[in-house]
Amino acid sequence: MTVVRKIAYNTVISAGARLIGVALSLVSLGLIARYLGTEGFGNYSLILAFLYTFNNIADLGLYSLMVREISKPDADEKKIASNIFTIRLVAVLVFMAVASIIIWFFPYSSQVKNGTLIAAVSFIFLSMGQVLMGIFQKYLRTDRSAVADILGRVAQLGLIILFIKISSGLFGIVFALIGGCFVNFILLFIFARKYVLFSLDFDFSYWRKIIKSALPIAVSIVLTLIYFKIDSIFLSLSAINRHSPNPISDVGVYGIAYKILEGLIFFPAMFVGLIMPLLSNSAFTDPKKFKKIFQKATDILIIFIIPLIIGLLMLSLPIVVLIGGTDFSASAPVLNVLAFAIGLIFLGNLFGNGIIALNRQKAGAWIYFIGMIFNIILNLIYIPKYRYVGAAATTMATEFLVTILMMILIYKTIHYLPKFNVIKPLIAGAIMAGFLYSFSSWNIFILTGGGLIVYLLVLYLIKGIRKEEVQLLIKEEV
Repeated sequence: MTVVRKIAYNTVISAGARLIGVALSLVSLGLIARYLGTEGFGNYSLILAFLYTFNNIADLGLYSLMVREISKPDADEKKIASNIFTIRLVAVLVFMAVASIIIWFFPYSSQVKNGTLIAAVSFIFLSMGQVLMGIFQKYLRTDRSAVADILGRVAQLGLIILFIKISSGLFGIVFALIGGCFVNFILLFIFARKYVLFSLDFDFSYWRKIIKSALPIAVSIVLTLIYFKIDSIFLSLSAINRHSPNPISDVGVYGIAYKILEGLIFFPAMFVGLIMPLLSNSAFTDPKKFKKIFQKATDILIIFIIPLIIGLLMLSLPIVVLIGGTDFSASAPVLNVLAFAIGLIFLGNLFGNGIIALNRQKAGAWIYFIGMIFNIILNLIYIPKYRYVGAAATTMATEFLVTILMMILIYKTIHYLPKFNVIKPLIAGAIMAGFLYSFSSWNIFILTGGGLIVYLLVLYLIKGIRKEEVQLLIKEEV
């Protein structure tokens, strides 16, 4: 099987499996939201936002570094994987302990504080599983990680149903999260060791080298996550969200739309992760090949971005009501705004990984720093006035700024910008929008499936995507 055929296989299998995973996640989300209500779901969202921040600090850039280092020719995979795995374990234990202490200095209820202590266990499993993804990407076997993801989500869903039936409240939902993350990690650990027999390794001289190399990536990740999660924390604080009658409920309203965003941005992360070894290998040895791969990736992402934005804009209300019930109808305008942020995140994921492949992560860190400052300032201005809609608009504006700055950095590095071939996808998207509008009274599942079929059919007919090109993509050696 050629490299491109492997990528095509992994993309299709992983995308299908991830779609199942997202569906399971949305079912779980709906059960949790309906069970806890807006305020209870706000507490749950706040716990996750708080711990996600510290979890991503613990990443230390190790995930991206793992992919890059083990993809190099003649890499000592066992040494690299073992040391990076061990560094991540130490880091996540330290930062989860720090998070469990710091939460007590915030003006939150004891339920949120105790829930954070319990949920920290799930993030240890989550973090350790994340770093292993580099191995699956190196060997183009992300289908294995997709299986682990599905089974972990099935376990979580089963536990959620159980704990709801026995009325265990917020803590039961948190224990369900721990169970799902544990199943996912164990499977990832078993699968990954079939390719690299890693173990705990305390080579401190190598640790210094790894941490020094990863530091710029780590800074970028920390800065990104600050502006990715700080909005929920700001919304929860009455000193900032001062015009809200119930800041925690606002977190719940915002959280439903944001969870949808998090569920949808799996595709660029998965797809770009698969091509990252190719980008890393060709960035300096074959710049022409790098640009070719980058352009193809941009074209594919745009084909997905256009219908996604249009679909979310037109179906936001039925989507949030389907998931959370009528109590969460206020999440619809939030999702409308975040739809544009999702499109920007798709492209930003590719550009960000391109910067890492080009070894410009130090300059990239400055971009994320600018994005963080910009995000904090806008949140402090607009959350007091517009609450969760202001937070969503700030997210969109920040993603736009960061994406533009990353494009500029790539251009300055290799004097190249990808072409944005949007005309044909926009034409197909407009016809899809007409279909969604004309049959808006139909069931949302029929609308979604029908809209996707209309979009792809029109795109094929106007040669926005052709059979010959698909065959070429599968057969061609990159």
